[in-house]
Amino acid sequence: MLPASTLSFFRQDNHSLPTGAFHGMHRPMLLALAPMKDVTDLAFLNTLKDLNSLPDYFITEYFRTVAHHKKMSPYILRSIDENPTGRPIYGQLVGHEPEYLARDAQVLMEHACAGVDLNMGCPAPIVCRRNAGGGMLRSLKAMDAALGALRDVLPPGAFTVKCRLGYETPDEFERILPVIASHSPDRVCIHARTVREGYRSPVHPEWVKWAAGMLKCPVVANGNIVDAATAEAWVRLARPAGLMIGRAALRNPWIFSQLHSRFQGHPAADLTFRNVLHYIRRLYERTREIQEHYVEEKHIHRMKKYLVYTARGLPDTFDHYMKRAKTARDFMRICEDILDNDAPFAPTPPEDTHLFAHFHTLLAQEEACLPPGIQV
Repeated sequence: MLPASTLSFFRQDNHSLPTGAFHGMHRPMLLALAPMKDVTDLAFLNTLKDLNSLPDYFITEYFRTVAHHKKMSPYILRSIDENPTGRPIYGQLVGHEPEYLARDAQVLMEHACAGVDLNMGCPAPIVCRRNAGGGMLRSLKAMDAALGALRDVLPPGAFTVKCRLGYETPDEFERILPVIASHSPDRVCIHARTVREGYRSPVHPEWVKWAAGMLKCPVVANGNIVDAATAEAWVRLARPAGLMIGRAALRNPWIFSQLHSRFQGHPAADLTFRNVLHYIRRLYERTREIQEHYVEEKHIHRMKKYLVYTARGLPDTFDHYMKRAKTARDFMRICEDILDNDAPFAPTPPEDTHLFAHFHTLLAQEEACLPPGIQV
């Protein structure tokens, strides 16, 4: 468990944020890496450190809470126990039974994590069918019990929540937020879509703006943050205490250093395909070194899980041939043949893909208007 001085780093005030762009911000904007199954692992943390592009904190892939045992995934635990970044990391739990969530939270706090995050947003059908993740949003009673159990066993500064706006419609959040607030979490991250909306709809910044005005703890915005322009739009529209970035960080791992530069009023460095090749080489080595028993085919398959995001905005030939590579030699040859040059790498992904969609809707909004009857 980290000392209180480290945990207090996160106690910030939502209400002091300016409504304009990054210039004039009188405190840093928190940046976080969103937890993503199978990809935001120890290898990726190591790679971000190698590239000198770190967020302010991390949340692990989720640990699944089950009744019959309290053994945590050794692979995910390595992200906590071997965290190389010097930045706080939170262990995330997904489950719905209060007593087992509390049990596993206490197990996690025996490791070097800053706290425990409750996943109330995962839209995966297999998770929701078990009334966990985003499925928990269908029952205020179940949500209340789970939140209460975790708050009871976690010390001040160590309890965070990641949620969506609701299961079916965004207006469910009007009933969900008071339940969350009643358990005094230390930080709340809101993915500004519903479970039904998944990842392919526009986000709803008005609800994050409402939460930032209502909660006493920091509120972090998540969803459709793909570059500096969309980050700036979130700051302007919702006034969050921080931004959480997932898919865009896998595509462009420099996004954290780019945003930190923008926060300080400096331009971000331009990137080329050769930078992307360097990223792939570092990630390749980092994914290889954490395997206990190296199997070439499995290693290449794992690399493809990361690079499906990186491929957006690269020549179509990269995606085509990368997915068909069978050996390490072929895989690296494809990467080098296409990327070993100084062609510019666009910081913004193309929007016409199933991985990145509707972020220009965020840019087009002049104001995040709350629904009738809802006030900050």
